[in-house]
Amino acid sequence: MDVAILFGMVIAFLAIGVPIAVALGLSSTLFLLVLSDSSLASVAQSLYQAMAGHYTLLAIPFFILASSFMSTGGVARRIIDFAIAVIGHVRGGLAIAGVLACMLFAALSGSSPATVVAVGSIVITGMVKSGYSKDFAAGVICNAGTLGILIPPSIVMVVYASATDVSVGRMFLAGVIPGLLAGFMLMVTIYVIARIKNLPKGEWLGWSEIFSTILTASWGLFLMVVILGGIYGGVFTPTEAAAIASIYAFIVSIFIYRDMGPLKGRPWLQKDEEDSGLLGMRIWGFTLVTLILYGVGCFVMDLPMSIALWAAGIFLVVALILGALMAQAVKEGWEMLLAVGAVAVFGILPMLVALWNVWTSDIGVIFQIIQSVMAVMLLLLPPAVFVFAMLRAAERLNVSGESYEQSVMIGATAILRSNFENIVMAIPALVHKDTKQTLLEAGKLTIMLMFIIANALILKHVLTDEQIPQHITEAMLAAGLGPITFLIIVNIILLIGGQFMEPSGLIVIVAPLVFPIAIQLGIDPIHLGIIMVVNMEIGMITPPVGLNLFVTSGVANMSMMRVVRAALPFLAVLFVFLIMVTYIPWLSTVLPTAYMGPEIITN
Repeated sequence: MDVAILFGMVIAFLAIGVPIAVALGLSSTLFLLVLSDSSLASVAQSLYQAMAGHYTLLAIPFFILASSFMSTGGVARRIIDFAIAVIGHVRGGLAIAGVLACMLFAALSGSSPATVVAVGSIVITGMVKSGYSKDFAAGVICNAGTLGILIPPSIVMVVYASATDVSVGRMFLAGVIPGLLAGFMLMVTIYVIARIKNLPKGEWLGWSEIFSTILTASWGLFLMVVILGGIYGGVFTPTEAAAIASIYAFIVSIFIYRDMGPLKGRPWLQKDEEDSGLLGMRIWGFTLVTLILYGVGCFVMDLPMSIALWAAGIFLVVALILGALMAQAVKEGWEMLLAVGAVAVFGILPMLVALWNVWTSDIGVIFQIIQSVMAVMLLLLPPAVFVFAMLRAAERLNVSGESYEQSVMIGATAILRSNFENIVMAIPALVHKDTKQTLLEAGKLTIMLMFIIANALILKHVLTDEQIPQHITEAMLAAGLGPITFLIIVNIILLIGGQFMEPSGLIVIVAPLVFPIAIQLGIDPIHLGIIMVVNMEIGMITPPVGLNLFVTSGVANMSMMRVVRAALPFLAVLFVFLIMVTYIPWLSTVLPTAYMGPEIITN
């Protein structure tokens, strides 16, 4: 009876248009005053202890700030260019590239609306110009944007972890396979539709375009390495990772890409330096980046210090000489032999040592596979990119007729000049109107989310104080409900609630209710968390309050009902995906269990 009264008040307040945060707090307070023996003083104490004990909540404002800088800057445009270069040449390629861009941007932002705005504002217009219908374009982006809360890092995952006291790191790992699977299912669906309807396809732009676009987008994409590599490499906690991500996003947007702030529109190379200074800048820049990646790789792979120092020394001493050899090799026609030889010397030896360490250890096979992929990505890929980047620049230099020595000097001069500009503008950048506006928008979203969470914690206090979850658990167990039936009920509740409520608020309400029941039934809490996140995905594209529908409507300049109809075919794909995630726990649990061991429930 108490449960019906409490949630009846919440629903009644929402029905008359009361904001969700106020509805949660007011309903809980009225219940305590009229129907409970608890005092309001206990609520204040409980709320303070809840906020003080959940340090992971600090990650929310930092991830929001990082997302704001990445969305405001030109990161999305560079990611879209890369996605189009990779897959734009197949039938329906631009739409598939839009999904890929959403997946990549989701790994930077952790927010579905931010993903829709950043990617949709560019891709929808481009698809319409290329011959796609506006409805199809809007439906693709509206659904693909939901991956923003499933692919880590995810703000909604942080909220669930705070509400249930599970590991944020486990939640992030658990979202990797489902996120990739959801993106793949959307891509396959688009390809099938494209074949049936004979949708447009682009031209193959060549490997040089792929290489060029990934270089351009690399500073933004490296944020994934900073966040996930830092967390799982043991360098910092998820909260610290969020703080570092926000600083990194600020630096990249203001000082490297220069898409906002006092340096907006000022290139690193002047017009007369574009050809001659390119090789020099790439030599200096790739030397630094490769050294950093080698340092990370040697730390993560636990390589002997001698190997690490050897690799670093090679890159420091030989970089300039290798550049000269590249310039000469292009003229003589034996550049490919030199490039392959350089990659073999730089990358293969450390990688082989790392693989030997991995496959002679006692860790599980899955973990060995993960470590092997990391060995290739961190120890072989950087020198390969380094060498072929300089080779590309050397070819361009050969065409322009400039000398190698002049290129190196101009490149060094351009780097010094641009970094001097960055230093001079560091303080003005902090108070620039673009920075202020970004901080203001991030602050508004943070206040909204934290206010919802704070009021939801009052409701959580009422539920705990009245032992409502325990009563529900006893009733369900007495009725003989098993895990399958329980998960069906959870999905129905979340799908209905997701149509009317913001994801973070709904999770803070429902998670404390269903979490104890799931534990009693033997359901993995990480698996339960991913199920809840996927339900929130679907809720964001279902009327009447689907947030992605409103955002897509604004971005595409379409009516709400038209966006709803456009999203329906792909919504069916997400329902199939929800069934798979619900009843195939392996999708959610294999990575966190392999990497971090089984989950231990303490309360």
